[in-house]
Amino acid sequence: MAKARIGVVGFGTIGERCADGVARQDDMELMGVVDVAASLPVRALQESKRGYPFYCGLKENVQKLKNAGIDVKGTVEELLKKVDMVIDATSPGVGVKNRKLYEQFGVKATFQAGEKHQAGDILFHPSHNFAKCKGMKYVEMLSCNTTAIARLAGLIEKNFGLTRMLCLIVRRGGDISETHKGPIDAAIVSETPSHQGDDFKVVSPHLKVITSVVTVPISHGHVQTVEFDVEKQTTREELIGLIEAYPRARMFKIEDGYLSNSHIFDYMRDLGAPRGDMYEVPVWDETVYIDGKRILLTHMVPQEAIVVPENIDAVRCVLGLEKDAESAVAHTDRCLGMA
Repeated sequence: MAKARIGVVGFGTIGERCADGVARQDDMELMGVVDVAASLPVRALQESKRGYPFYCGLKENVQKLKNAGIDVKGTVEELLKKVDMVIDATSPGVGVKNRKLYEQFGVKATFQAGEKHQAGDILFHPSHNFAKCKGMKYVEMLSCNTTAIARLAGLIEKNFGLTRMLCLIVRRGGDISETHKGPIDAAIVSETPSHQGDDFKVVSPHLKVITSVVTVPISHGHVQTVEFDVEKQTTREELIGLIEAYPRARMFKIEDGYLSNSHIFDYMRDLGAPRGDMYEVPVWDETVYIDGKRILLTHMVPQEAIVVPENIDAVRCVLGLEKDAESAVAHTDRCLGMA
């Protein structure tokens, strides 16, 4: 069976990680990546010899890239002639413009959060609306924070029933390279409810979710404290067992030295994970608390890599590579090495 031919447009924080993720899939072939300038990720790609064919997003920039030592295989239009689908990981606002180009070439696409729901026809998460998204040509991903919410909400709803969620998000000020972003010596509060809860209700409209955000001067991940109201009472031991068995989450203990988001990030670097990336949602064991039919826990959101599995799930959904969400997610997890 021929492999699905995939391109990644936008080779920044999300795009370079999605490209690595696609390259690990046994039923997909990464045909190339696209960007418009010799950015640091593009320069690192060139020097790393990973072998991803590079295409320029703007014809007028081809020579500039070549002058910078980048091996340019062609333009984005040339790549679009070779692919079945693209993962668009461009900056907010660019995806909306790119969709017109994809439509012109008959290429399907996923778009990232931040597009104001204008690029994709529907928000996607495999645990909540996989069947509804089958047959769609253009889907949009949830944000990193909303992805974490959707994963744990799906797990808890499936096992205990879920009636309401409250989530306080302590949001990082910016990624490591985003020196122009973020507060300095400040915790910036936002209006409640924040958009994460509203976005989640698009993929799972029957659930009541309220989210609130505080932005702080850190770069290694967000932290969420979530309260779940459930229909079926559980125990701490049962819930932790379910999380430990769930490939897209992972338990950590404060007593073992995982005192903060930075400790988990540092552990992943020591473990040898590329860039210190983590696909799972790390949950702190000691924060799991059961009060009758109310569950409370705190987890980290590794914002740079967490959306990679769902982007690949979306490719499987849109292209019909798997028949249902369970098989699609299992296939993605297996290729990404998520136990």
